[in-house]
Amino acid sequence: MRNLTLPDLRAGLLDLFHHRDEALKATQTGKLYGPILAAKRKAIEHHEDAAGRPVGDLTEADAHHDGLGAAIWHYTEAVLSHPFVSDEQRASARRIREAFIRDLGVLSDSYAEEAAAAKQNRPKLAELEADLRAAPTPDGKTLYDWASAFVDHGDKLAQLLSGRGQATGFEYFRQQTALRVTTLGLLGRFRAALRDELVEHPHLPRDLDERIFGGFDELSQKRADAKEKRS
Repeated sequence: MRNLTLPDLRAGLLDLFHHRDEALKATQTGKLYGPILAAKRKAIEHHEDAAGRPVGDLTEADAHHDGLGAAIWHYTEAVLSHPFVSDEQRASARRIREAFIRDLGVLSDSYAEEAAAAKQNRPKLAELEADLRAAPTPDGKTLYDWASAFVDHGDKLAQLLSGRGQATGFEYFRQQTALRVTTLGLLGRFRAALRDELVEHPHLPRDLDERIFGGFDELSQKRADAKEKRS
């Protein structure tokens, strides 16, 4: 995979999350590396026109947004899974989850999609304020504070996306190189760890490596074939 370009990686990650998500989640290694690669995918998708502000600003805002979203989802999951909470508390948790984060998959959406969702979620803070304020959180606040921060960071993504200009040629190239190198490194470590997991757990399907990395391998082979033809 070392011959893959940044557009190749973007295409491979799109294929991974759209068509190979089930295989990705079938192993502990996939569950670990999936969210990390999802963040890389977003950074790559917006690299070409994410100038003016460093890509790091977008990834930092996105990391905060996704972390808060995951926290809200897991909070509601705890309430819904607990055998002794009241029906009222369970119904409140369902309303909150349905309004803000139906499943963790939405945290793999693009920056633009998450920014648009934040705009839609803003009125829900008022609609569900009673439910949110009735849910205390470990930091001494309530779920209202978490949900407000979640929406705020979605709005911040929108501001960063709309406020960026055109990067200088050198800065653009530097960002491009950094994204390519770090993404290739992650994929390499992911594949090595996956193979270790398959050795340790022989009950797992033997074709998981191919099912997860098949798209990248096809892209790599096409890149190699094109190079051979030019030679």
